[in-house]
Amino acid sequence: MDKKTYYVNVGTGEVLEDKGALNFEFEIIATEEEIDKLQELFEETDNSSQGSYATSWLPWKVYNSNEVKEVNQEYDYYLTEVYRTLHKLGSVQTKRHIESMNVLENGV
Repeated sequence: MDKKTYYVNVGTGEVLEDKGALNFEFEIIATEEEIDKLQELFEETDNSSQGSYATSWLPWKVYNSNEVKEVNQEYDYYLTEVYRTLHKLGSVQTKRHIESMNVLENGV
């Protein structure tokens, strides 16, 4: 499969081919299959983020601390996997930026 350059905004979970269509954070070079996997990671991150939100906006509801930890760990896991994937597919500048963020557990 041919690789193309894509532009990614992690906050919005967007991946586009047009550099000018998006306020992007990262540039990556990937196949369509790799982009599909990245999109799946964004979806999982979003799903776990919604679970995390649900445990935070009801201050009167007492949550089991293990329940909150589990939801937060799931979100952290998927977000780390997003950054790990971006690092793997990223341009030199993207790789450097992600490394400077110290978001990858145990290195790359």
